[in-house]
Amino acid sequence: MKSGMILMVGWLVCIPLFATQYKTFEENGKVGMKDDKEHVILPPSFEALGWSDGSFSVIGEVTGYRLQGLWGIINLKKEFITKAEFENLIYSGGENVVARKKINAVFYKTGSLNLRGETKIPFEYDGIQVQGLRSIVFNLTKSGFRYGIVDNTNRSILPVIYNYIRPLGSLRYAIENDEGKIALFSEEGKPVTDFIIDSVSMFYKGYAIVYRDHLQGLIDRDGSTKLEPMFRSIKIAEDGKVLTQLPNEWSFVSEKNEAGQKIFADELKYVDAKSYYIKRGNLWGVISDELKSIVPVRYESIYEIDGGKHLVGLYSKIGVIDAQNKILIPFLFDSLIDCRNFFRAFKRGQGWQLLDAEGKILTHHFYHLMKPLDEQNFLVESKNFYGLINRQGKEFVHCVFDSISAPVNNLIAVKFKGKYGIVNSKEDWLVAPQDFPLSVINEKNYLQKQPDNQFVKTFTGEVKYFTPYPLKFNNENFIETLPNGVEKTITYDGLIIDRTQSPQNTEEVFRESEGFIGIKKDGRFGFVDTTGRLRIANRYDSIGEFHESLAAIKLIGRWGFVNASDHVAINPNYDIASSFQSGKAIVSRNKKFGIIGKEGNVILPIRYDNIERQSDSFLLTLAGLKGRADHDGNVTIEPRFDSLVPVNSNLFIVCRDSKYGVISDHGMNMIPMIYDQLIFDPSKNIFLAEKKSEWKVAPLD
Repeated sequence: MKSGMILMVGWLVCIPLFATQYKTFEENGKVGMKDDKEHVILPPSFEALGWSDGSFSVIGEVTGYRLQGLWGIINLKKEFITKAEFENLIYSGGENVVARKKINAVFYKTGSLNLRGETKIPFEYDGIQVQGLRSIVFNLTKSGFRYGIVDNTNRSILPVIYNYIRPLGSLRYAIENDEGKIALFSEEGKPVTDFIIDSVSMFYKGYAIVYRDHLQGLIDRDGSTKLEPMFRSIKIAEDGKVLTQLPNEWSFVSEKNEAGQKIFADELKYVDAKSYYIKRGNLWGVISDELKSIVPVRYESIYEIDGGKHLVGLYSKIGVIDAQNKILIPFLFDSLIDCRNFFRAFKRGQGWQLLDAEGKILTHHFYHLMKPLDEQNFLVESKNFYGLINRQGKEFVHCVFDSISAPVNNLIAVKFKGKYGIVNSKEDWLVAPQDFPLSVINEKNYLQKQPDNQFVKTFTGEVKYFTPYPLKFNNENFIETLPNGVEKTITYDGLIIDRTQSPQNTEEVFRESEGFIGIKKDGRFGFVDTTGRLRIANRYDSIGEFHESLAAIKLIGRWGFVNASDHVAINPNYDIASSFQSGKAIVSRNKKFGIIGKEGNVILPIRYDNIERQSDSFLLTLAGLKGRADHDGNVTIEPRFDSLVPVNSNLFIVCRDSKYGVISDHGMNMIPMIYDQLIFDPSKNIFLAEKKSEWKVAPLD
């Protein structure tokens, strides 16, 4: 008996292995069907076989066929179960085939057939999703799609009145109402929960994760709450254990380590003296300094802009709200850039527009590109041509130019059909298009750049000056710099009114500092004064600038310092030497750094991996750890932190092993290093201190 049962089970298991396999083949542009022995089952006389979603299968000895663009059902005896009258025909499990057909000259509707071609769900819906013994049906109404549930005989389980219906596995459905809230219903249409859920996961191991007010909870199939929605995250493990993580806890901590208010949030950011950005889950909002909600937590992104407004993202679109959450600019744009009381707004597939501070559209066209040129004007591009619009959105220079520059006194240099010219704001040509690039200098002059010369011209065409050398322009005159470092000051009438002296036969001239100008002559470096007289002989390999009456000089591969009297004040002993500031210079030898004084005295030993000068102190690095020396070079904080960030002149946020705390400028612990993040709020002189929650196994009944 026992062996007989084993044989029976084995036979049942093997039945699918011996089932006939079918495949399609094509002949003369028509499709037919063969079995696994290459016998022709259906002749090649169809446009397609299988189902309209592109899949192919034979179910209960039937499959779909297409003739003259429409679908029907045929069996393997070559009998047409239905006519070819369906736009779509998709096998949906069991005996269910979902079909769509034309009802009249205007409308198409969807219904359900069995494998015998009998209509089970009439053709009165816009869509059907079969779920075992139930089907989710929907229709398009004036207010959008509405969903319901019927059985496979079209008996109504839930009326077609809901915003959305989603199956949660067997026997349970998530039903969304007009307010966007979700309840769970059984397959008999009985409510399992109230409409209090924001969203819900599929059931797994008998549980579903529910979301309410951006927090997660847990329910079972009976709708019983196993965990209240109070967690940042919940995981259901393969062994059925449920792991939970509470939201991160933020504390308001004074510099004396006095803890004040606390709040649960995934992120918290300082905005101003009266508000903070708060993130829960993936959404942002605004709370007051008293932790009261100002802007509800509902936005995908949020940034502060002028006037207490916020640039926010919602449903993957960007808009603007005020401090009271009033919508100032609707959520219509893919990008929105604040431009001081104006916005550049971009819509995908259309382009850029200019909006005012209230969201009014100022431009009459969409542009491929829009960017500010100056305080008053925007460069725009349309059909690969450039123009200008003003802050009223008026296109005062039309998009007909190859390129265009910012206006100077309402004069604009342009490139038009490969040539260069200058127009005014009325698009009158002041300089007709010609071959050489132009730029506007002022209301009377412009610059023409030819390959070997630059010409300063008036708008009447008179040449005032020309030179092959660089020019710098200002309101009163312009300066020409010669290759030997000489600078000539020239009026716009072309008169040379000043000229610096040139050191004789120099190869390179550097900028002046403390009355000394570095030069290179005969391959060596030295200094001259502002009259060009040699003050420090050119005998060095390299030089720095004079600061505090000393200049760094390099000799035989090492750096030292020379004074204004051409005496070596500090012998060349260093691989690197910075300039002196406040009587101190950072130097390096053998890849280690230290600090010396103006007498060459060691202020800080040459033992650090790096030293960075800060406003009133030095940041020290040793073995990857950070420390601090004060203005006088005294080590006040030994290098023992992964990071050291000044908060003010007396306090530093420090980090070690990913934990943050606060110390004083003399290394005294003010707030212990127990937090996962610290943010300083300067308006109240307090710290926002975050402690991340850990995962824990939840005890379930």
